[in-house]
Amino acid sequence: MYSRPKRVKLNDDFINQLLEDSSDSLLSEFDDSDADKTYNPVSSSESDVLSELSDNNEPSTSSNISVASQTWTNVTGNYQKPLQFNNNSGLKIDISVDSTVWDIFNLFLTNEIIDLIVEETNKNAQHFLSKNRLTKSSRFSKWIPADQQEIKKFFGLMIWMGLVQMPTLEDYWSISIRYKNNVAQNTMSRNRFELILRFLHFSDNEKAPNDDRIYKVRDLINKLIENFQKILELEEYLAVDETMVPFRGRLIFRQYIPGKAHKYGVKLFKLCGTNGYTYNVQVYAGKSQVDGKGLGCRVVLDLSQRYLNAGRTIITDHFYTSVPLAYELLKNNTHLVGTLRSNRVKLPEVTKAKLKPNEIVGRENIDGIVIAKWRDKRDVTMLTTRHNINMLEPVKRTRKIKMPTKIPLDKATLMIPTCTGERDVYQFNKACDLACSAVEKDDLPILMKFINTKLFDQTLNVCRYKDTSD
Repeated sequence: MYSRPKRVKLNDDFINQLLEDSSDSLLSEFDDSDADKTYNPVSSSESDVLSELSDNNEPSTSSNISVASQTWTNVTGNYQKPLQFNNNSGLKIDISVDSTVWDIFNLFLTNEIIDLIVEETNKNAQHFLSKNRLTKSSRFSKWIPADQQEIKKFFGLMIWMGLVQMPTLEDYWSISIRYKNNVAQNTMSRNRFELILRFLHFSDNEKAPNDDRIYKVRDLINKLIENFQKILELEEYLAVDETMVPFRGRLIFRQYIPGKAHKYGVKLFKLCGTNGYTYNVQVYAGKSQVDGKGLGCRVVLDLSQRYLNAGRTIITDHFYTSVPLAYELLKNNTHLVGTLRSNRVKLPEVTKAKLKPNEIVGRENIDGIVIAKWRDKRDVTMLTTRHNINMLEPVKRTRKIKMPTKIPLDKATLMIPTCTGERDVYQFNKACDLACSAVEKDDLPILMKFINTKLFDQTLNVCRYKDTSD
């Protein structure tokens, strides 16, 4: 029977005996010299930079960042680039003064997009009908190809249904007094609407690749983005953020974000201007669709690629803001300003400082990147490549003048100004509300009669103002 050997208990005497019995020739074969010229170890500072850029939300661009850039000093503002915005923002096309809402809408949903929808919808319907046997009573047997006008009516009904919400789709064509309307039934029959909704398509299924989750709407999105960018030229400041398209159906890349107004849906990354106009959009299709690491940095660079090297400033929140992103944008003559997560790796020690209310501290590197921490009601950590940490004196909030609870009728009438033009309308209405709230109840009918008389005079004055201005 196999017997397990006894374990030898190691102690100092046993180890010394082994060392004395060992041959010196074995030790002489080991070469511990540093004569190998090809050996080039990474210094501790360089390895720190490498570990920083391997963060899940930051790109691996360590070779482009020098070790000196990781040295943080007091903020002077002397290292920051004075970038100058050199583009003309605003409308890129001529829009007539007489243009209607329908004309503006057609600038985005062009005939090219409508033709794409008509072609793919009819192709999808034909493919379905050729592969399925239909009974005489089937609704599908009554399908006829759609045209441009019909697709426009279909989308018009869809927009109207978003404004006038009813419990079910059938209720829009109901003859019940509660739901009866003259819009849906006069535009399209319910059966035809449901048929178009069933076969509505934006791409050819037979050409769909296996690795593209949004192939069915990609052509439509690209054409819409192209139209967005044709109409307006982006201004100096732009922002990158995400939004949610509400959706609770079955979808592999459906997101759940509890902080949003609509918690479930499809997440979109958007590039917007200060006026709220959308210039670029990306649909987030899940982690498998992201090439490598650094989602936040990749999204910002992809969305803003068209608008770099023009002296613009990109504003982001803490999900996107990072030091490597600031380096990438500075290489493309673009500033970055945004809040910053304090647990990002290799940030200066200033992010751990304990501050008093309204106190601010910051550090700067030789590339002009400033990391600052400010204490308001809570700590706010931020990154900027165009500002220093100088604070402005806060403007004192003016208190509202308290009016007496009740005032005489003659004083109330004197409070109401005489309107001489269109610009006084807001002041007139505000004064009327204030006078009515402060006058005695018994005097209110007399005051209202006085207001109506002045209101009539005001209307005439506004008409005269418009005539003279025209």
